[in-house]
Amino acid sequence: MQNNEQDTAYGTIALESEAFLLGSLVEFWDDKGIDVPVWAYMNLLAHGTARQIGECIFGDNNPGRTGHSWRVARSYLAFEVLDLTDLEFTLAELQSSVLIPLELEMAARPDAAGWTPRQWVNLVEDTLRSALWALDR
Repeated sequence: MQNNEQDTAYGTIALESEAFLLGSLVEFWDDKGIDVPVWAYMNLLAHGTARQIGECIFGDNNPGRTGHSWRVARSYLAFEVLDLTDLEFTLAELQSSVLIPLELEMAARPDAAGWTPRQWVNLVEDTLRSALWALDR
């Protein structure tokens, strides 16, 4: 590998890592024409700010290649996540205790690759309900 090819590869890794940590991995991959794996739809919920998550609820004027049903599913879950946060249970707490672990679990599950948006929504809703039930005890 030549130096400029290596620099490009390292630059891509850095940009991809930044997108992951900022919750914008789906958009990054979509802009690059890369197929988005199911687990990546958790990225915004697990790492995004309340503002980013809120913006997702109102839709995207530039849908890119991402399918409509995935955008609707993520928008629905964005609303659910923000609806669950309050002074007693902050977004950061929900992300660190529930959403980030779920994102990692999904990335490790080969069966998730074939999931529909409905299956993903069901998993996230079940996980959120279980987490909140455990906190209320």
